[in-house]
Amino acid sequence: MTLNTFHFAGVSAKNVTLGVPRLKEIINVSKAIKTPSLKIFLKDEFRKCEKIVTEVGSQIEYTTLQHVVSSSQIFYDPNPKRTIIKADEALVSLYNEIPNLE
Repeated sequence: MTLNTFHFAGVSAKNVTLGVPRLKEIINVSKAIKTPSLKIFLKDEFRKCEKIVTEVGSQIEYTTLQHVVSSSQIFYDPNPKRTIIKADEALVSLYNEIPNLE
């Protein structure tokens, strides 16, 4: 992994946390992100209306993983080529079809 943290030639003075500090914020699930940002992709007919864009942005709530996951479990599959979880069989099968490029 390459972390380009210095020498942003041609970038106007944008105050954006990058590189190792940003990676630490993500991994540590920081409660106080230094430079929060948000990208909202809207349909073409709404994209240029500042009133609608502002309204949509204000309706987005702070969400954590706990808000979107109803439950979680950890399973140990001793054989990486097969799975003991029925719901994962198709995904594991598809994964095994991809050639190993090592």
